[in-house]
Amino acid sequence: HRDLHSFPTRRSSDLPIAYPAAKALASRIPLDSWGKEAKVLDVAAGSGVWGIAIAEANQNVSVTAVDWPEVLPVTRQTADTFSVGGRYQYIGGDLDQVEFGRDYALAILGNILHSEGDLRSERLLRKTYQSLAPGGTIAIAEFLIDGSRIAPLPAVLFNINMLVNTEQGRVYSFAEIERWLKGSGFSNVRLLEIPCSSPLILADK
Repeated sequence: HRDLHSFPTRRSSDLPIAYPAAKALASRIPLDSWGKEAKVLDVAAGSGVWGIAIAEANQNVSVTAVDWPEVLPVTRQTADTFSVGGRYQYIGGDLDQVEFGRDYALAILGNILHSEGDLRSERLLRKTYQSLAPGGTIAIAEFLIDGSRIAPLPAVLFNINMLVNTEQGRVYSFAEIERWLKGSGFSNVRLLEIPCSSPLILADK
């Protein structure tokens, strides 16, 4: 399953746009209560912006970044640039096939569901649920449309981009993702307003 998210030049362009949103998430998800080490899973990490912001805000955090092997050198370089690379480890491969590990306090899915299609997105959420520790949180960043498919122009244009450039990708509504999350076992599904085009979706294990 290869699409525009497979290539470092595309996956590294999210850094300046997503960094303020990632900082906002870091300020709203306290991880100090997890003790000496809070494990964070960054799924489809790309530039690493989401995990980097979390690691900057929490000295007890270690980050596992998962993405295609072609992308991870970009993630590594960016983490080193932000002086948090020493707390990173990397898993390269297809999200459907690689093992994520277990006992994460936080899992971040930063703008990946829209490229995966319905079935792969549902499987990814179930897999992420299994990787979290009890009490852990998932944070999902996506362009969101409402149930009637009415959306701001950027989301509409992005949806067209997904339809053209991916095999099964599209933009989802909060209700669709909420249904998948609850079906995977998550609870307390909610929105977190951040400085971005759409709020983050949070849910707990």
